[in-house]
Amino acid sequence: MNPTPPGRLLPAPRGGAAPVSARPPAGGSALDEENFARDLGLMLRSGLSVLDALSVAGERAGSGAANIFSPLLGRLQEGESLSSAMRGSGHFGPGIVACVKAGEGTGDLGESLHRFAGHAARLRAIRARLVSALVYPALLIAVAMLVVLFLLSYVVPKFALVLESSHQELPLLSLWLVRTGGLLNQHQVLFWSVLLGLGAAGAVWLWRAVRSRRLWPALTSALGRVPGLGPTIRVFALSQFTRSAAMLVRSGVPALQSLAMSRDLLITADCLALDRALAAAATGFPLAQSLHRQAIVDSLGERILRVAEQTGQLELALDRLADVHDAALERLLDRAGRLIEPVVMMGIGLVVGGIVVLMYLPIFQLASSVQ
Repeated sequence: MNPTPPGRLLPAPRGGAAPVSARPPAGGSALDEENFARDLGLMLRSGLSVLDALSVAGERAGSGAANIFSPLLGRLQEGESLSSAMRGSGHFGPGIVACVKAGEGTGDLGESLHRFAGHAARLRAIRARLVSALVYPALLIAVAMLVVLFLLSYVVPKFALVLESSHQELPLLSLWLVRTGGLLNQHQVLFWSVLLGLGAAGAVWLWRAVRSRRLWPALTSALGRVPGLGPTIRVFALSQFTRSAAMLVRSGVPALQSLAMSRDLLITADCLALDRALAAAATGFPLAQSLHRQAIVDSLGERILRVAEQTGQLELALDRLADVHDAALERLLDRAGRLIEPVVMMGIGLVVGGIVVLMYLPIFQLASSVQ
């Protein structure tokens, strides 16, 4: 049976489709799909059979991946297709499974895996840019929090002893500060135990989120709620969405199904808007107009997609939209990098400086009364 042409529009599956990379596979494996697809695609394009290529890939992955490759090879030897074996193993995401299935239908499995590896590398580069823009402000905030906790739990109680001996009435804010510091100083063991426990729980959650591939959806959802970061996170999500959909369409997956599979790469509001757009497109409404009405694409994106619907080159149009989003993301990150750093430094200065001023204010008052 001939596969569906890449540009053909078909209704999305009932109940939605699994996203390309946002939803974790059943097994929660830490398999590096990018390297797996690149190595397997290279061997297939070099003329090796699927069984031989998988055997070599398993040897390269080492003994730790035996629980992934051994069942996979067993399923293939029993006559299953590679896509069916990968789906049944529970160690592969739906995006790579869809690419393999489309490649089996078109007969260019090696090329399909090569495209997936390139797509995964691009997404990794985009995510690296976002992370690098956020790491420095996050480190500044973390260090500032440690400094504030040190001042409250150690320095403020020392000043409180001096202020108590003076029997002077303290300003309200200074009184609150002294009482907070005294409370933390009296329960230091409990306070630091709770803090370390929360840190350990966060580290465990982070480790599990990375292994189960839930980190990026959770991270983008949280960052999208931070004031000022919402537009940047939305552009980042749209870039991943359009790039992933383009890769799937180019691999032979029907257009509406490709968009549905990439759905969870979007922020929550855009996910709901995409559902409405796909429902309208499934009834025969033009896809470009449906996406534009739901604000998934702007007027430029609508024109690009409208032409693509007529020429049947939807994957090229989605790639161009992804390039537009990437350029917009670069501008937003550059602007945010210039703005976030001074804002964070100003906030740190106000908090630390405020604590110091509130500590010294009663001493200044005491000195003026002595004179």
